[in-house]
Amino acid sequence: MKYLKSSKMNPTKLFSISRFFTLLKLELYRSRKAVLITFVITFGLLFTGLILETILGYKNVFESHPSSYAFALMMGGFILSSLTFNDLSNTLRRQNYLILPASTLEKYLSMWLLTCICWIIIFTLTYIVYALIANAIGHHLFRNMTYLAFVPFSRVPVGAIKFYIVLQGIFMIAAVHFRGFVFPKTILTLLLFGMVCGIIFYCIMTGLFHSDSEILAEYKPPKGTAVYQLWQAIIWLFWWVLAPLSWVITYIGLKEEEV
Repeated sequence: MKYLKSSKMNPTKLFSISRFFTLLKLELYRSRKAVLITFVITFGLLFTGLILETILGYKNVFESHPSSYAFALMMGGFILSSLTFNDLSNTLRRQNYLILPASTLEKYLSMWLLTCICWIIIFTLTYIVYALIANAIGHHLFRNMTYLAFVPFSRVPVGAIKFYIVLQGIFMIAAVHFRGFVFPKTILTLLLFGMVCGIIFYCIMTGLFHSDSEILAEYKPPKGTAVYQLWQAIIWLFWWVLAPLSWVITYIGLKEEEV
């Protein structure tokens, strides 16, 4: 924390560019080992999966780079996001973190920038290099296989980035409010919440159409109906409200920790 011990830094000021970048460098330095371990494990598992799919697969074309990228981007990012504000779970580190000469906004923005924007950029660039190396090694070992190049701006990778930006904030909320084992607790909470919402939605749909499950499963609400408008509203809320709401809740939670 020596990087932030400067008499020129006034933590009562909401945001300072110099203080923010100093905090950013501090967080990067502190999290370097966790990020390195995450990358080593992630790309080690990806390459193992590539070899296994080549050996056990029934096709002569390897085309799993987009799906592998999407899965690794989100899972790795969610794990890193659940480790943000990790100092809050330990009494001694908690006090040191809360008295850092930086505002709550700067602490939040530094973590969000590192685990969202920086993670997407660094992971994408690393995956591009990994795909080139993995394809070359795979082609050298298995000459009868065709390894398709990874296209970062294709539909699946871009879609994964969009979903990650929306959902990543949920794990930051959990990092502020949960104490220890943040990632499994968050997954369990999301599963329970999804089950409850699914049951409620099913009951509403059943009540609206008075039909059995088979007919209901095949039903697609036509445009202009109440159900279609409800579904469109849910989609709109997911893409445009969930992420900002998560960011605000995380900031408020972090602010309350400092009170």
